[in-house]
Amino acid sequence: MRIITLAISLILLSFFNIMNVQAKNIYGLYEQIHIEGLGNASIRAKLDTGALTSSFSATDISIFKKDGKKWVKFKPLIDGVNFPVIEKPLVRYSKIKTRHDDVRDDDDILHSQRPVVMLNICFDGENHQIEVNLTDRSRFNYPLLLGRSALVQFKAIVDPSLRYKAKSVCSL
Repeated sequence: MRIITLAISLILLSFFNIMNVQAKNIYGLYEQIHIEGLGNASIRAKLDTGALTSSFSATDISIFKKDGKKWVKFKPLIDGVNFPVIEKPLVRYSKIKTRHDDVRDDDDILHSQRPVVMLNICFDGENHQIEVNLTDRSRFNYPLLLGRSALVQFKAIVDPSLRYKAKSVCSL
């Protein structure tokens, strides 16, 4: 009787695992997304399961007070295009492991802090709101890095052998 119960349990467990995987979407290592406030521009993004938080390329990042709360002002830095300055409420600061080429003499050698804001994006034809930390990513090929937090929200499975599998039609 125990063997039959065990066998049925294993079959049911396998079935539910298959159902869970089927509810996920398979994307490539690189995808196109749209960001609210940047017109109809299609932005190249790298899907990175090794990063917890998403990271967006920006310059002229400054913190200011608005109605007694902290806000962030920044200029998107995407392929040399001149985008307007964006202002968003500061969500928090993200502590990021510092890469060797980010370290300056006066920096904490192990970590840097980056401001985090919420961005409205369109990915695979659906609108999402995700947290992104802001940093100058001009030396990287992809101005947006989508980390695990966003990938979980998208119910994403990343297949690094694929490229640009998401629907590119979006409206924000």
